Amino acid sequence: MQFKDALKKLNKSSEFNDWKNKHKDSYLSYGFIMIASDVQQDWQLGYYNPGNDTLTSFSVNERVIKNPDAEIFKNKSKVQRLDTRKVKINLNKALRIAETLQKEKYSAHIPIKKIIILQNLDLGQVWNITYVTQSFKTLNIKINSETGEILKYDLVDLFNVEK
Repeated sequence: MQFKDALKKLNKSSEFNDWKNKHKDSYLSYGFIMIASDVQQDWQLGYYNPGNDTLTSFSVNERVIKNPDAEIFKNKSKVQRLDTRKVKINLNKALRIAETLQKEKYSAHIPIKKIIILQNLDLGQVWNITYVTQSFKTLNIKINSETGEILKYDLVDLFNVEK
């Protein structure tokens, strides 16, 4: 399922609409999905609640399920709104772009899990794709969600990740 399909399904659900009517100031801040062994998990669509500084996420697949609110982990910057009009590159295209880079520059590091977040960061709105590899490294690739341009990438040893 693509991000925009999951968002349409969410917007049509009574679970979401009942919640949204009570949280009118909340806004979409991310879309999250994991893929392991080419099996796609449920989309998690997250809404930031500025009134109480929490996130509410909804799992979207066959059904829509509201997850418990979570406290937000952030630095001093504001949680950015996700602009769905700037999602011109779908998940499949973003994964093809990331896969091309991985095969060209990091072919020895075979991905075993893909963690994908569609989010708005300081460098712009991106598909933030992280490959967890067989070599115990993470390859992180940030792709502009509107143009498909690779904005940043790096390979980090999983055991040397700063806390």
